Amino acid sequence: MKKICIVQILLLSIFLTGCNSTEYYEFENTQVKIESAEINFTAAGGTGEIVVAESENFTAAVDQDWCSLAINGKIISITATPNMSISGRSARVTLKSGNRINYVSITQTSVTLNIDATNISIDGKGGEARIAYSTEATLVIDTVYDSWLTASIDGNEIVLQVTANPSMDNTQSSTVTLAVQNETGTILFTYNLNITQGKNYLNYEDYLGTYTMNYAITNANSTPTRSLTVTLSVKSEADQTYYLEGILTDALAQYGNITVKYNADGTLSLLGQIIFPYPINTAYDTWWLPYSEDSYISRTTTYGMISANTDLSNGGLKFTMIDNGVWVTRKTAGFMIRNYSGSTNMGNIAGQDGQPYYFYPSFEKQ
Repeated sequence: MKKICIVQILLLSIFLTGCNSTEYYEFENTQVKIESAEINFTAAGGTGEIVVAESENFTAAVDQDWCSLAINGKIISITATPNMSISGRSARVTLKSGNRINYVSITQTSVTLNIDATNISIDGKGGEARIAYSTEATLVIDTVYDSWLTASIDGNEIVLQVTANPSMDNTQSSTVTLAVQNETGTILFTYNLNITQGKNYLNYEDYLGTYTMNYAITNANSTPTRSLTVTLSVKSEADQTYYLEGILTDALAQYGNITVKYNADGTLSLLGQIIFPYPINTAYDTWWLPYSEDSYISRTTTYGMISANTDLSNGGLKFTMIDNGVWVTRKTAGFMIRNYSGSTNMGNIAGQDGQPYYFYPSFEKQ
C-alpha cells in the first residue's frame, strides 16, 4: 500500500507541473510582443513609433481617422493630425499575428496656451513689454480695454505698448483678452492678460528743458494771468539741483540764479533762498522770498513750494507748485524778489517781466 501511495503522489505532481507549464505557455502566446511604444501626442500632432519584437510577423490597424500608420519592418510609425479642439482624444492600434493579438492606446491632448507671465507689471514711464507664448493653434488679440495700452502679436511674443502713466499718485490697471483660434478662425477659448502700470516717477533728467511758467502777480488771485519762458538747467548733477533761468533780468542773472531741488520722491522743491549776497551787485543781499496767502514774507530758506498735480496725459509734462507745508502757521502762495540788508526792507526788484511777484506758479514743458 505504501508503494501505491507513493506512485500516486508522483503521478499527481507530474500532472500539476504539466498543467502549470501549459497555462503559462498559452498566456505568453496570446499576445503580439511589443518592445516599446511612444505614441502620446500633443495637440500639434506628429509621429510616434511602436517597435514590435523581432520574432513577430504581424499586421496592424488603427481605429480613428485622425491618425494613420505605416509599417517598416518591426517599426510601426503612427502619425497624428493636429487636434484643434478643446478636448483631448484617443485611438487604439490593433496588432495581429495569426490567432494572437495586442492593443496599444494612443492619446492626444487638446489645444493649450502657455504664457510666460499672466500678470504683467510695467513701469510708470511706459514703454514696451514682450511676453513669450506657445500654442498649437493661432493666437490673436481679441480686446484691449484702455487707450493707454496697445497689444499685438509678433511671432511667438505678445507685444504691449504702454504710454506714460499720467499720475504720480496712482497706479493703473487694464486687461487684454487673447483668443485662441482654429484654422477656420473659430475661437476655441479666450484668455485674459492682466496689466498693472506703476505710478509715474520722474527722474532728475526728465525735468531738464524749457517751460512756459504761468503765474499771477497778486496773491489775492490764484488764477495765473501771466507767463514767462523759463529753463530748468543743470546746476549740480551730484546734488540734483537746477537753475531756474528766465525769471531774473540778465543783469541779475549774471551773478546768480534761482535754484530748484530734485527730491527723492520725484518732486521738485522751490524754496526761499539768497540769489546772491552782498557785495556782488548791490550793497544788499538779493532774495527769492516766500510770500504767504495772507501777505507775509519770510527769509526762512525751508519755506516754499513743492511740485504737485503732475500731468503727463498729453505726452508733455505739466505741474503746479503748492505750499510745502513747512510754514505751519501760513501757506506759501508764491515768491517775490527783494533786496535786504539785515532786517531793513530795501524794496522790491523787478524780474524779466518787470514784476517782483510770482504767485501760484505752474509749469508746462515746451
